[in-house]
Amino acid sequence: MHDSKTALTVATAVFVLLSLRSIIRRRRSATVRDIDGPESKSWKFGNLADLLLPPSYGQYEFAWTKLFGAVYRIKGCFGQNRVVVSDPLALQYITNSPSFQLGPVLAVMRGWLYDRGAVITIRGEEHRRLRAALNVGFTAAAVRKYRPTFEHVAHWISEQVDNAVDKSEEVDLSPILSGGALRAITDVALGSPIDDLGPEFVEVNTRLLEIASTRSSGQIVFDAIAVYIPKPLLRLMINLPSSAFRALRASKMLSRNIGWRLVREKLGAPEGSYDADIYSSLLHADKKDSTKKTLHPADLVAQTSLILLAGQDTTANTLAFGMLELAQRPELQARLREEIYTTLSTAGSSDQYDNMPLLNAFIKETLRMYPAAALSERVALEDSVIPLATPITTRSGKTIDAIPVGKGQVVMLGVAAYQRLDSRWGAKSEEFDPERWLDGRVRQGEAIGPYANLLSFFAGPHTCLG
Repeated sequence: MHDSKTALTVATAVFVLLSLRSIIRRRRSATVRDIDGPESKSWKFGNLADLLLPPSYGQYEFAWTKLFGAVYRIKGCFGQNRVVVSDPLALQYITNSPSFQLGPVLAVMRGWLYDRGAVITIRGEEHRRLRAALNVGFTAAAVRKYRPTFEHVAHWISEQVDNAVDKSEEVDLSPILSGGALRAITDVALGSPIDDLGPEFVEVNTRLLEIASTRSSGQIVFDAIAVYIPKPLLRLMINLPSSAFRALRASKMLSRNIGWRLVREKLGAPEGSYDADIYSSLLHADKKDSTKKTLHPADLVAQTSLILLAGQDTTANTLAFGMLELAQRPELQARLREEIYTTLSTAGSSDQYDNMPLLNAFIKETLRMYPAAALSERVALEDSVIPLATPITTRSGKTIDAIPVGKGQVVMLGVAAYQRLDSRWGAKSEEFDPERWLDGRVRQGEAIGPYANLLSFFAGPHTCLG
């Protein structure tokens, strides 16, 4: 009798706890549904086609932010509610919280692109160990040593533009900038001229950039359906015989081969060449400072695919947008050119870049207006509460300063929208104006991003090393 009473008590307690959890989750879901947002035009796409495939850059995203504020709800494919946030406190919380991670589909896709040991694909203690070791190659002191290489690449870009101008009045800068970015990456990071990587790598790299630069409505639907496909089965899709997957497989194989060849060469290099490039610095870090842990050769090889793919078009596209803004502003061009020439005439200065305020402002403004990843998706791994810097009023008239979300809730981080908030960047933040960085319009608030409080390099433990 005693045992049956105990079992009944335990069963009742479990039932009550499960009921309470169900009630809490329904309330969290109700809060998300109560957040205002645009009407959905399509059950299949929801608002995602407008958000991800706009006629012009950020057309719907920026309009919705102005209309509904820094937090709003949209419909995903097949009616799923998503929350879009550009509120600075919410972004700070999500990017630093272990409760929010990449969704399963995006995580698998990164596994298709990059080595399983790449710093972008691993988590937890192994990520912290690897990141701490990699930081050695990206310090301010280390970057100053790479300056001659960057200058050499800049001269190469200038020569390509001059040659193109001689042949035509119109010059497409994008492929030239993309080629320059890849040259800088291979020279500075790998210590290897691009020609040494071989024609097969260049061909595969070009194919992958073409794949990465396209997005279609079919991909949006696939991403929505793929959530329900077991991850092991998704991972196996890389073995499918399509041209895209063949390019992915070839890229990973070539990157590993290139990585191992370079690592073996650098391990046998003479002592005086340890600082020649990032790979050399990382492989020999403990020989200069015994407190620094040298990476294992396999650790460094695993970063090769990431270094070769992740930085090229992000850098090139940002530069292209900056050039476009300069082309539309001849007066800014003239002022910038004068500042650069005047500063460079001061021979022997080792901190010339720091003495060019307009150039620095121009770079920050370009990164602000055109982040490489305008939107980033995260999924709640557990029930959580997202704090807000600015309270919002829900459709039912309730004012809230935090959003309770349930496990599995998809949250979209509006990086580009955050970087166009007047409350953060001053009046007329939708306009390109480097002067805002010089006249005090930019608000010095809580730290979010690693550079100028921008999220162009993301934030939190997974901030871009570059």
